[in-house]
Amino acid sequence: MIRIAVNIGLACRLFALKRFSIGNATLSKMSRLISLSLLFFTGALFSASASAIPKSESAPTLHLRLGSDSNACGITLPAGVRAKGRKAGLIVWLHGGMRSQNREKGYEAHRAWIGYAPATRYYLCSPSAYAGAEWPTPAGLAHTEALIAYMLKTYPIDAKDINMIGVSDGSLGVITYSLQGSHPLSKRVLISSAPQLVLPLESLAGQTRFTSGSWDFLQGGRDRLFPPDQVFPYLQRFTSLYPNAHLHGFPEGEHDFSWWVANQPQLLMGFFP
Repeated sequence: MIRIAVNIGLACRLFALKRFSIGNATLSKMSRLISLSLLFFTGALFSASASAIPKSESAPTLHLRLGSDSNACGITLPAGVRAKGRKAGLIVWLHGGMRSQNREKGYEAHRAWIGYAPATRYYLCSPSAYAGAEWPTPAGLAHTEALIAYMLKTYPIDAKDINMIGVSDGSLGVITYSLQGSHPLSKRVLISSAPQLVLPLESLAGQTRFTSGSWDFLQGGRDRLFPPDQVFPYLQRFTSLYPNAHLHGFPEGEHDFSWWVANQPQLLMGFFP
């Protein structure tokens, strides 16, 4: 059952990250990562991106609820008029702070990407994750699946052009969907990530589903949550195993999406030219 909802403000509460497993891939016991995973993705994401991309204010967002648990989702439609019969691509944004008690982050989360993809060529959308329905859990995966299914059923979207962006622990949802999701992904962008929290290094090789589409990892050397000395070796191993994966490392880079907005806007715009 779908219910259109009114606009509401987002309040980000930050909670500690649990350990998860995907199939037989259990989380490695990385004490520094676990101890530092106390905070995720602040409200600066929204304020910083909105000020950097003024056009975001003019793009209307639809609010709706999907699934048996009425998951809060947001959708921004392509601007302008496309040629008759021409389908658009889909960009799914998975927000950070998945352990929050706020169940409605998905209403506005994807708007952080408005301005970084051609407005006439992509639908933008975002589901919600929260405590008890984190991205790597069955409930979190179901939220993502339900939104993608709704988008494909409702709008003229090219099923071969489904893309996913994950920020902070939203990147864990990108890994999870890449392993278990119903649809192949064309492009994946993971910003300030720590994939080993759901897929240990010893399970990284031989993931056949990782060989399709592209992977782009944006990682900073000053990430306050994910220790660079542990994350960078993992990502370097990832790119050595999968030629379709690329690591964009910046020694001065920080964790929050606001840093990437302020310092690497051209890089962000280059993923969906």
